[in-house]
Amino acid sequence: MLPLVSIVTPSYNQGRFLRRTIESVLGQDYPRIEYVVFDGGSTDESLDILHSYGDRFSWRSEPDGGQAHAINKGIRQARGDILAYLNSDDVLLPGAIATVVAHFQRQPDSDLVYGNANWIDENDRVLGAYPTAPYNFERLLQDCFICQPAAFWRRGVTERVGLFDETLHYAMDYDYWMRIDRAGGILTPTLDFLASSRVHAQTKTLSARLKVYHEILAVSRRHADDASFSQYYAYWHHRCHERATGWPRLLRRLPECHWWLAYVHRRIYRLRRGAPSAARER
Repeated sequence: MLPLVSIVTPSYNQGRFLRRTIESVLGQDYPRIEYVVFDGGSTDESLDILHSYGDRFSWRSEPDGGQAHAINKGIRQARGDILAYLNSDDVLLPGAIATVVAHFQRQPDSDLVYGNANWIDENDRVLGAYPTAPYNFERLLQDCFICQPAAFWRRGVTERVGLFDETLHYAMDYDYWMRIDRAGGILTPTLDFLASSRVHAQTKTLSARLKVYHEILAVSRRHADDASFSQYYAYWHHRCHERATGWPRLLRRLPECHWWLAYVHRRIYRLRRGAPSAARER
């Protein structure tokens, strides 16, 4: 028998994109899909959209503790052998789930499979390809090359590492990939394009960039003693050159100011930590 694949969609006031997300799941050609939507009590058209599908999938609308909490509620309910979550503004590409199942069947040792993905805009226009890469933990510390909507994992992963960290609001997927690796999991890529990740002004990763970088640094330190220099560099580049407030913007005319701030920040952190010998330069 083919394995059951469970897809969880956390949603809150994403009515303008929600139908496209739902249709991308219901339109898959794989016969054994369990789909659940956990809405956080939306006040827009989301509930009308969900009601319009009748009993074609399971959904619930109630206040929750944020995105990770909604995902975890869905995973607890899910019965699938293969799990994934799809945010309510992203979409799966046609044939994605059948492709993932075939990959798991060919690679029985794989714990997580991730594929290629596109960036799309509000109107579904492709902006470019997500920068995926062959799996390597040291490379993952440089940047998150696993596109979340294109990642699927076996149920055994959740049994081994647990659910998503509900204290995180921006980097819960990055944290989860690292937890799988640190637990000895095998993460494998496929060259197939599986999903599209939507870019728009209201996405959390664009509207709260500074908080995103704070969580990335914290997650990297949790799993690898320290973040890579590239993450410090991105953090200070944002503060110096992209943010309209804060003292770092006053230094933006100085050559490579963000590089020096990143270097000093990292050195201070390592000195305070006692510069553990296990932490290698990355």
